[in-house]
Amino acid sequence: MAFSLCWKAPRSPWSFLQAVNNGSPLFLWRTVGSCLDPKMKAYLEENTEVTSSGSLTPEIQLRLLTPRCKFWWERADLWPYSDPYWAIYWPGGQALSRYLLDNPAVVRGKSVLDLGSGCGATAIAAKMSGASKILANDIDPIAGMAITLNCKLNGLNPFPVLTKN
Repeated sequence: MAFSLCWKAPRSPWSFLQAVNNGSPLFLWRTVGSCLDPKMKAYLEENTEVTSSGSLTPEIQLRLLTPRCKFWWERADLWPYSDPYWAIYWPGGQALSRYLLDNPAVVRGKSVLDLGSGCGATAIAAKMSGASKILANDIDPIAGMAITLNCKLNGLNPFPVLTKN
């Protein structure tokens, strides 16, 4: 299934990254108000649950796979896209997100690159802690869509997401 994430070319100090990618843009910036594919958005909303409990960061709401979700119990090969690693709030991400929320001076006013962003929780925690620029990176484009949905759940404008390896 093809879908559009509504991206546009960057206009920022990040453009130096183009040089290491033979002059072509290494990543694209999502427009504010994001144009998520309605079918993909509906699919993600139907097959994940919004939760903020059971993690180290109850102040962050995330759309995740939980035991109440169909694909928690179904065979993994029935999920029509790449494995939804982004739909699990991994312990390392929980710990780092908790650290940022408890120690906002670490990121306040700084640029943050969240590698292997998954559900986007650490990038969201950095934004909540006052980071001035955020770039989330995950090679799964569906993770990028989930990050956008999770930003909106937390009352944040979506930040740029890089979905290239």
